[in-house]
Amino acid sequence: MRRGGVEGQIGWFRRIRLVPVPEVDTLAKLNAMIERWDEADDARRIRSRPRTICEYFAGEQPLLAPLPDEPFETGRLFTLRVDRYSRISVRTNRYSVPVRLIGRTVRAMLHAAELVVHDGREEVARHERLIAKGVCRLDLDGP
Repeated sequence: MRRGGVEGQIGWFRRIRLVPVPEVDTLAKLNAMIERWDEADDARRIRSRPRTICEYFAGEQPLLAPLPDEPFETGRLFTLRVDRYSRISVRTNRYSVPVRLIGRTVRAMLHAAELVVHDGREEVARHERLIAKGVCRLDLDGP
C-alpha cells in the first residue's frame, strides 16, 4: 500500500473508532480497546481489494527489519530543580516530590501515561501524567 493509502486508513480508523472520543478510566484500557479493534480489522478488505489486511501484512512482514534487542526509551527526560513548595514543573504542569528535595536537582522521565522522578538512582515520586495545562498534582502521602 502506498504511503497515502496508509495515511488514509489511519484517518479512517480514527474517524470510525475514536470519534467521539471513547470514555475510559486509563490509557491502558484505551490501548486494550484499540488493540481489539486492530485485531478485528485484520479480516477487513479495503474497498474491492482481493486480500484482507492480515493477508497483505503477512506478505510484507518478512521484508520488515527486526525489532532491536535492546529496549528503546520512549519517555522524555528532564533535569529539574525542586521549588520551595516541593514541586517540579514539567512542561506546563507541576508535580509534588518529597519535601527533603527542596532546592535539589532531580531527573524526571515523562512517559505517555506517567511521570517518574529520580534523585540519583532512587525513585522518589511517580505520578499519573497530567494532560490538561496549568494543573498541579500533589501527593502528600508520597515517599
